[in-house]
Amino acid sequence: MVFRGKPSKFCERCRERRLRCDLQQPSCNSCIRVGAACTGYRDTINIRISDQTDFVRTKALAKTRSPLKQRCVGEPKVKLKVRHLPQDLLTLGRDMFFTYYVSDFSRTWDFLYNYLDPRSAPKYLTLSIEAVSLAFLSHQVSSETARDLGRRKYCQALREINIALQNSTTAKAASTFEGALLLDLFEKIMKSALEINTSGHAHIEGALTLVKLRGVESFKEGTELRALMGLSLNATICSLSTGRVVDPSIRQIRVHAAQFVNTDYPKWKLSGLMLDITDLAAEMRKGFMTAEERITKSEYFDRKLEIVATEASPAWTYERKSLSDPDGARMVPAGFPRVYDVYPDRMITQMWNVLRIARILLCEEIIQSCSESCDPEVAAQCNRANTAILTLVQEIVASVLQMTDCDLVAKDKLPIGSTGKQHSHSIPHILDVYILIFSLYVVAWSKSCPQSAVDWSLKHLQHIADHFAIKEAAVILNILRKQKREERISPWDRVFGQLSNAPKDIWMQSAYSQGHDMDSTPSE
Repeated sequence: MVFRGKPSKFCERCRERRLRCDLQQPSCNSCIRVGAACTGYRDTINIRISDQTDFVRTKALAKTRSPLKQRCVGEPKVKLKVRHLPQDLLTLGRDMFFTYYVSDFSRTWDFLYNYLDPRSAPKYLTLSIEAVSLAFLSHQVSSETARDLGRRKYCQALREINIALQNSTTAKAASTFEGALLLDLFEKIMKSALEINTSGHAHIEGALTLVKLRGVESFKEGTELRALMGLSLNATICSLSTGRVVDPSIRQIRVHAAQFVNTDYPKWKLSGLMLDITDLAAEMRKGFMTAEERITKSEYFDRKLEIVATEASPAWTYERKSLSDPDGARMVPAGFPRVYDVYPDRMITQMWNVLRIARILLCEEIIQSCSESCDPEVAAQCNRANTAILTLVQEIVASVLQMTDCDLVAKDKLPIGSTGKQHSHSIPHILDVYILIFSLYVVAWSKSCPQSAVDWSLKHLQHIADHFAIKEAAVILNILRKQKREERISPWDRVFGQLSNAPKDIWMQSAYSQGHDMDSTPSE
């Protein structure tokens, strides 16, 4: 570590103008006199770090009182690179956001590389990037200062983008559309899983309006198209959570994108089927379909998804490995195959589990509708659905250990030199674990899932909440514990309505559906 001198607590405006800031709340008098918005005062404890990139991975070990300490077990020796970069929350947030979210987690946002230099971006877009970066920083290090400053930046960005929308030229600009996407991401990061509701999709609807205003055909191959496809995914999940059919513009986006992507890629086929399943869910919610109609349509789409899975190789490949008898008894649910799967990357893991989740929900609908049907011949369809759920649950279970078992299977993800309980977790490792939360929720939610797998999923959610300090796992675990199995409501209402837009894109990332993930173009 290199001591760079005690950083100033002064607000941004006073620092830039070398003025003496009186640090008054909620705004310093210097800003009040000129009618400027005061950015607030820096958290000087959190900004005394010389290496921005390594800060994200090593802050827990470099500072004894860091909020990231809760993510570490023991204190291994970590070699820090020393570089001299400007130190403030905005810089830390931008470095973390670009390094771990834009570069690693989701290619949807690679259009932001065009605006690495704030001078090359409109004011509303710069403010939007700052707001999202601070929100991401706040979530990772539990910084209230970053959270509050991020909210102020968000309000400023919202005002600026509303001004831009008043002009027909700037309203059609790519940067305005991109700003709307950033404001939506900010809200997803800052809101808890239980706060997301039908009123939380305003920016998605606004972005779709801008697409219609600009014209789908104007979006070019590359970063623009990836951003457009990311919007189409977000909008699809919003439709699922609100019980509405897919906006026609989403299908127009796919028609346009089909000119530039590999439509044989399994990810493309899966995302197309999700549009149809969304419309089916909206139709079923109306309550006009007979049990037999629900069975027929659910089984049709389940078989379509099964075909995608069958034809996925070699684009989606993974390796199945066996566990020793002692390890298997400890690491998998009772009665399950003692195996685990290793996937090439986070995206392929997520794609497989999205497909499996969709099939589980369809099969649950088939089983429920069979119980309401008077047709004796539906018994075979019910048996097939039960068998499919068991297989799908086994596959989801086998995908978990590669991320979560730090003692054995996921040991290679730990920092070099980690031994036994003495280890920390990198941000990429945390994001790897994050994508599993929604899958574990569905396994524990499924009525047809074996009880041993339900208990195993609950245990793993608790492990993720405690060992990896991921608060969303604790939120979802609390939901599962409160709801009784015999009182569960429609899977479309509970699963998609409550959790699909949870922060950091649990579903999209793709994941908070991220989330991670389904949000980049299928040609990658």
